[in-house]
Amino acid sequence: MRKILLAVGLLAIVGLLAYSFSDTQAPAASPETAAAYAAQVRQARQQKDNAFRTAATSPIPVAQRAAFGGLRYFKPDAAYRVAARLTRAADLASLPLALTGGSADAYVRWGTAEFELGGRPQKLTLLQKQGETKELFVPFTDPTNGEQTYGGGRYLDLPVPAAEATEIVLDFNAAYSPFCAYNHAYSCPRPPTDNRLTVPVLAGEQLAPQ
Repeated sequence: MRKILLAVGLLAIVGLLAYSFSDTQAPAASPETAAAYAAQVRQARQQKDNAFRTAATSPIPVAQRAAFGGLRYFKPDAAYRVAARLTRAADLASLPLALTGGSADAYVRWGTAEFELGGRPQKLTLLQKQGETKELFVPFTDPTNGEQTYGGGRYLDLPVPAAEATEIVLDFNAAYSPFCAYNHAYSCPRPPTDNRLTVPVLAGEQLAPQ
């Protein structure tokens, strides 16, 4: 029987990509800040690669782990870390997400994030897994899918913002592929149709190495 697991929240190692800062401001554009930010991103990526290579719960098939050379990423770019206008939903309406394995998982619409990327307005629905209280889930697609990035889209995980927050930081350098990008034994949530970005997101994880 195939192993059917969710990519979201399954392993702590996915959380290694949560290297966004706890404040709600996009990083300053000074060379010093940009260099420090890039170094932080690279360190988090190295930690994730090491975990994928050695952890017993890695999605990389066991027979391939010894030869696993690491994931492919776009270069860190602070321009893809944006402060978005946050709107909370008046009520947590149910939004089941279809899984690649054929079933569905229970999520709710937590709110929306509106921002500009590449000079064009964008909007993403912020989801929360039913029963979760500390984290938001943002599955999305963009024009890079199927060519530079995984065809089924990518994910962001975000901490639930403070009650008084009016902005939320979306760090697309932390965008990651679902586990089914590495191993077909996993069943992963499909991004909802309203989470299609209109500009290429040249940040985060690229297609898995072949």
